[in-house]
Amino acid sequence: MTTPMEIPTLPVARMRAMSLVANPDPAYDDLAKMVDADPALTAALLRAANSAISAPRDRVKTAHVAMVRVGVKEARRIIMGVALSSSFQGLHRSGVDESELWRHLIASAVLADTIAWGELRHGEAFTAGLLHDVGRLVLAAGEPVRYAQVVDLARSGVPAVEAEVSVFGVDHIEWGYRLAQEWGFPEEIADAIADHHAGSQRGISWAIARAREVAAGLGIGDGLVEACAPDPDSEAAMLPVIDDLGGPAVVLQRVGWYQGAMAAAA
Repeated sequence: MTTPMEIPTLPVARMRAMSLVANPDPAYDDLAKMVDADPALTAALLRAANSAISAPRDRVKTAHVAMVRVGVKEARRIIMGVALSSSFQGLHRSGVDESELWRHLIASAVLADTIAWGELRHGEAFTAGLLHDVGRLVLAAGEPVRYAQVVDLARSGVPAVEAEVSVFGVDHIEWGYRLAQEWGFPEEIADAIADHHAGSQRGISWAIARAREVAAGLGIGDGLVEACAPDPDSEAAMLPVIDDLGGPAVVLQRVGWYQGAMAAAA
C-alpha cells in the first residue's frame, strides 16, 4: 500500500486569506488589507460586484466599492473561495472535471448554509461546505498522475474513497482531516470535513452531507462521477432548502455567481 505526499504548505498570501476560516466575522478593514495586497482578490470582487445578480446601477471600478456592494459576509466567502481555488490549480491534469468539482463545493456551501439551523452558525456551515473536499484537492493537485488512477477506478464503478485508499493508502476524508488540523482550522470545521460523507452528527457535518445530496439532485456531480439523484424518501429530499432559496434556477445562479468571481481571479 502506498502513502500520500507530505502535507503541503500554502503560500503566505493564501494562508492569510484562508485564516478567514477561523474568523466568521472579520472587520471590513481586515478584508480591505487582504484585497489591496492581492490583484486576484480585487478581480474576483469586481466581477462579483458587477455581475447581474448584484444588480449594479453603475459599473464598480474599485475593490473598496465592490466590497461595499457585495457586503462583508459575501466578500469573506469570495476571498476564501479564491484562496482555495488558486492554491490548487491544474486539477484537470488528474482527470477530475475541475469546473464540476468547484460547482460541487460551492453548491454544498450555499446549501449547507441554508440547511444549518439551531445552534449551527450559518457562516461556519458555508465554510465547511466549501472546504469539505480539501483532501481531494490536495491529492489531485499534488499527485495528478496517481490521482488519475483514482478517477479511472471511480468511473469504472469503484467507490471513490476505496479507489483513493488503493492508490494512496488514505482517502480524501482522512487526508482532509489531517490537513485541517495541520493548517489550524477550527475544530468544528475539521470535524465536519472528517464526517462529511456520513453526516452522523446533528451538526455541521449533517448539514454538509444533506447539502451534497441536494446538490446532486440539481445535477451537480463531484468532478469524478456524474450526479445521482437522492432517494426521494431520504432526509435530503424532504428538506425544503431549494424552495427556501427561491427554486433551482436561483440556486444555480447563486452558485454561478461565486464560481464566476473565483474564475476572474485565476
